[in-house]
Amino acid sequence: MTMMVYSRGSKTRLHFLTGVSSNIGSFMRGIVANVVAPRAKADEYSALSKNALIARLNIADAELKRTHYQALLYSLLANENASLRESVSAVATPHGVTARVIARPPRTNYDTLLIDVGKSGGINENDVAIYQGVVLGRISAVDSNSATVTLFSSSGVSHDVILGDPRAVAVAKGLGGGAFEVSVPQGVKVAIGDSVRFPATESLVAGVVQSISAEVRDVSQIIRFTIPFSFSELDFIRIIPTR
Repeated sequence: MTMMVYSRGSKTRLHFLTGVSSNIGSFMRGIVANVVAPRAKADEYSALSKNALIARLNIADAELKRTHYQALLYSLLANENASLRESVSAVATPHGVTARVIARPPRTNYDTLLIDVGKSGGINENDVAIYQGVVLGRISAVDSNSATVTLFSSSGVSHDVILGDPRAVAVAKGLGGGAFEVSVPQGVKVAIGDSVRFPATESLVAGVVQSISAEVRDVSQIIRFTIPFSFSELDFIRIIPTR
């Protein structure tokens, strides 16, 4: 702050020129940032019901899973893209047909999707459904303008997956709700957060490891993994023909 003093006749005038209004403004903004804003946020949460808070927590959890999956997928593609191109067994994923999801759980039977493309759009039974590099399931029923996708995570459904180091091919069993269980030998190294891949083309992910359990006396370990997003995010998917 700068203070200037000058005299005119018998009267002295003091002029405070710079810094007063800006300093007051900064002080008031500091009060708002440090006191008022946090209190307003706390008041916002306290006004919400328990169900509303749980809904917000579920949304935040879904966002965290999506962010984790995107980072995981980027790392997977960056580290293995060159080797996949050279590998004889790595098959490029075709473009397929884009379909809109018109019904999903809980509106449909658990772990099934209803899409708006059918035989007239080139969809056939056993075609594979994928979403953002994750394999979802197969077409289980189809008519002229719609089809049903049964997800691999459906209870009782089994399919082959690749996981661990060294790579192990094992049968994953659907548990419902986008979750799976698979058993592999304890000699296969698996860590939470690892990707589980679909064997038809190793660039497709089947899920992300969530838990590992094994007894010392057992020769195998139980791996549980899930798809890295919620069913509510499935607005458009791709259908890959198998014939």
